[in-house]
Amino acid sequence: MGKYGWLDSHAHLSDDTLFDRIDEVLTNCDINHVDRILTICLTFEELGKAFMLQEKDARIDIAMGLFPTDTHLHTEENFKKLEEVAKDPRIVAIGEMGLDYYWEKDPIKKEAQKEVFKRQIEIAKKVNKPVLVHSRDAAKDTYDLLKEMNHYGVMHCYSYSVEYAREIIKLGYTISLAGPVTFKNAKEPKAVAKDVPLNKLLIETDSPYLTPEPHRGEKNEPAYVKHVGEYICELRDMNQEELQQAIHENYNQLFLK
Repeated sequence: MGKYGWLDSHAHLSDDTLFDRIDEVLTNCDINHVDRILTICLTFEELGKAFMLQEKDARIDIAMGLFPTDTHLHTEENFKKLEEVAKDPRIVAIGEMGLDYYWEKDPIKKEAQKEVFKRQIEIAKKVNKPVLVHSRDAAKDTYDLLKEMNHYGVMHCYSYSVEYAREIIKLGYTISLAGPVTFKNAKEPKAVAKDVPLNKLLIETDSPYLTPEPHRGEKNEPAYVKHVGEYICELRDMNQEELQQAIHENYNQLFLK
């Protein structure tokens, strides 16, 4: 084994699917040499669980944000709460946040998503922490908004083209690839995995969602990030130790500086 193991830059450990069997989930991480996990919280209840997990396991980092389609959570009270918790040193990033037009077709509600996205980036800028960007079927509006807001962070679970990735990187964002890169017909994620500069690449599971091959069809968990990493090593014709070191250095530079 080299100096570094695998790193999951985006998981939802507070989700009941994982939280209810957390000891097994973390043991599987031990077995598969996963030595860092960024857990994403989308409610303040999930955040409370994440703080408990972090006390139990030092390899867990925490992010908190308001998801674009969780409109019932987009209240003034929650924005104020988020501003307060954003200052907490235990929180290393704000998000995930962003635009999701897959579920939302109403133009007025799309504009509301943009406002929620902007407010959260403003909070992140105040505390100088990166943002974790969720973008689905919203490439142009996401790009325009990130350019306007002039911040930095991660495009999580990246699903757009190589050309778009290059433009997003120019704005100061790192590209994170998840389980879909291992799917047989996922041509764009594979092309992106080969093209992204090594110093702008992260990997993730987005567990309990988007389970990679060879476990597709099962519930996802952070241990499976190794399948994402190993597959990218094959695509890039590189050894695992090189990728593991790169993703740790990229992660540390973004989140632990």
